Amino acid sequence: MGASPSPQLPSVVYAVFCSPIDQPPVQRIFSGMANASAQNVKEILVLFQSLGGGVGDGIALYNFFRALTTDLVLYNAAHVASAALIAYLGAKKRKTSAYATFGAHRTSSPALAFEAGKLKTTLESLLLDDQRTEAILRKHISIPEEKWTTLEHNLWFSAEDAVKFGLADEIAEFAPPIGSKIFNI
Repeated sequence: MGASPSPQLPSVVYAVFCSPIDQPPVQRIFSGMANASAQNVKEILVLFQSLGGGVGDGIALYNFFRALTTDLVLYNAAHVASAALIAYLGAKKRKTSAYATFGAHRTSSPALAFEAGKLKTTLESLLLDDQRTEAILRKHISIPEEKWTTLEHNLWFSAEDAVKFGLADEIAEFAPPIGSKIFNI
């Protein structure tokens, strides 16, 4: 018996995403949005909530969101940080709740016992990830140069600052029309 076809999607899809940014959720996003694209969905609006995750997964989502031919609108519902912020910046349309915040920081690694060679390659990897994420941040946000030094620790933005500095396009709440189906990614 063959797999049953996916139900037909409306032209505008509303969805929610609340998860760390790692392989299983990234695969769900790829699959869901590919399905929407295959069904000629015109616009996908996603309530997006994540404290972050892996740098590579965040960059993969960033590149995927940028390449989508379907209009994608991401809404920061409360907090988007770290690798999730990198992914969020890939959407062509970005909105934020008036009560949301954004966070960025340098790449970190768990404290593990390393021998010298492994420690050196871990450092090289961390520095490379820092270069990649900072390049994406600098491409999208315009903050005073002295604020970039804060990135060494943590860089935080309110909703108002996010709009002011270019992280988000506007302050707007995720508000699907009554009766809309809301999909979970």
